[in-house]
Amino acid sequence: MFNKHIKKAISKHVKQIKLLFFHTKQISTKRYPKKRIVVCFNGVLPHGGLVDRLKGIISYYDIAKYLNYDFYIQFDDPFELSVFLKPNAVDWKIEKAHLEYHPTKTKIVYTVNNFDINPLRDIETSNAETFLVYANIDYLNVLYPTKTKAFLEEKWRTHFNTLFLKSEVLEAKLKEIETDAYICFHSRFTTLMGDFADTTSLVLGTKEKQELIQKLQKKIEETSQLSSQKRYMFSDSIYFLNAIKGRINIEVVEGKPFHMDNFDVNSSLESHLKTMLDFFMISKAEKVYLLNIGKMYPSSFSKYAAIIGEKPFEVITD
Repeated sequence: MFNKHIKKAISKHVKQIKLLFFHTKQISTKRYPKKRIVVCFNGVLPHGGLVDRLKGIISYYDIAKYLNYDFYIQFDDPFELSVFLKPNAVDWKIEKAHLEYHPTKTKIVYTVNNFDINPLRDIETSNAETFLVYANIDYLNVLYPTKTKAFLEEKWRTHFNTLFLKSEVLEAKLKEIETDAYICFHSRFTTLMGDFADTTSLVLGTKEKQELIQKLQKKIEETSQLSSQKRYMFSDSIYFLNAIKGRINIEVVEGKPFHMDNFDVNSSLESHLKTMLDFFMISKAEKVYLLNIGKMYPSSFSKYAAIIGEKPFEVITD
């Protein structure tokens, strides 16, 4: 355990040095009239998938709003965010030229996978004027510890809608797919089905895969037997999607699932469009079900899509 903590501390220190080296290439003594928070997704380090990135954005937007700081998002890796999500009430876009690093007035904030802090306290007690933030955690429960789940979800949804509008490209694609009412199911396997490498490493054998698919098929059928609406299946596994649509009457969105932080693959804009389509299709469903059986991953992808769409969400387990 002690060695694990040492390795974690060293890893964090190395990442902070890497970020410092990256940002000090643009060193400057320029000052800005108002303090500002910039949430960064520039490919220097892994940032997580779409929802992880949104968690960081929403958390630090809430802090910026509370402190009356300017708020920006640098999201240009692996694509420009504004291709799919445009600024709404807040003009969060920022040019690279305005990301200067002031030797004493800029602070790099790295809170990726750090659940043990109060990010507001770290920001408001700092003498820095510009905060370059790397984050993937939803801190609203830390910022509002006495508030209800309904309050936190409403605030998350309000912040998202304040920041973002779907682009014309994304909106048009969504309308092309479906205009009727539907319910949806979501599953995340990570490496279980052998589709791709991830932070996990377990790959099920052929027999175990088939047994898991059979269990999931049964859960889907049992859950939706009283509904006459269309059913959609969303997953990170193309193996599972191909298998399940061959067994039962369920719709899938065409395309191969893709993770934003998969640095081993040359991603195309179409790959990331698939992620966006899945997310917003889930947000439009009449009800959202997360399948989480056995060693499957308890993804928050569909949960946050349901929050944005203000739709009922249920986890289906063993």
